[in-house]
Amino acid sequence: MQKQTRIVVYGSSLNMAGIAASLNARGGLEVVCVEPHSPNSRQALHELHPAAIAFDLNEPFPNLEAALLREQPSLLLVGVDPNSNELLVLSGHPHRALSMADLVEAIRKDGRGDGETRGR
Repeated sequence: MQKQTRIVVYGSSLNMAGIAASLNARGGLEVVCVEPHSPNSRQALHELHPAAIAFDLNEPFPNLEAALLREQPSLLLVGVDPNSNELLVLSGHPHRALSMADLVEAIRKDGRGDGETRGR
């Protein structure tokens, strides 16, 4: 039996319902929907240990804390903007930063360091 990748769809907007349905139609994914306004939503996110949490960038930014990324460094937070067909991907993958050169290298590596100003 194939191991399934657990994805949390965080939100109940029409966009997120469509994303959940599309993800469910793919093989190898276990899709769990979590309502952000539920009193147990934070606890559910911690207990589910998903590979990724998808949320709608058009909704008020979800209360997804940095502690969750530190506890689960392989977790991806994926903000979806259906209006612009863009994703915002946040990762908790830690980098060792012993010096300013380490900080600059992490920015160049993860930010591609191309110096391009976006959004002009």
